[in-house]
Amino acid sequence: MVNGKFKIIGLIGTMLIVSIVSVCSYQIYLNVGYVHKYFSPKLTSVIDAEGTTDEWNPILFDGKDSIEYDTVFWNKAIINDANSDRNVLLRVKDAKGEIVIEEFQVSPGTSKHLDGLIRDTKYFFEIKAEEGQFILNAT
Repeated sequence: MVNGKFKIIGLIGTMLIVSIVSVCSYQIYLNVGYVHKYFSPKLTSVIDAEGTTDEWNPILFDGKDSIEYDTVFWNKAIINDANSDRNVLLRVKDAKGEIVIEEFQVSPGTSKHLDGLIRDTKYFFEIKAEEGQFILNAT
């Protein structure tokens, strides 16, 4: 009888500790920028194309001219936000300027998984688009 009470108290205590640790961990994930960026990396670029051009233009994601997929948590995908004006053509180059992924189209509200990109390598993205505003996210 006494042994059963200790088991129940131990079980309740363990559940309470696990709950507290889970809530604290989630709050750290949400509110500590470095932790959130490590586990859920995302870079954004807002592009205002003033006219249609046949030239490739570099994309700056959060002020950076390149993306380095340095953690295992990157999805290696490009998302054309649903609020973008129209389709965009993109391509990916490496640090040597060689094209790694040929041009591909991404429609508003859709994404494109970038197969073949290697971890810890810098990649440069270029855009060719008609006139309009585009919001691109790299995840």
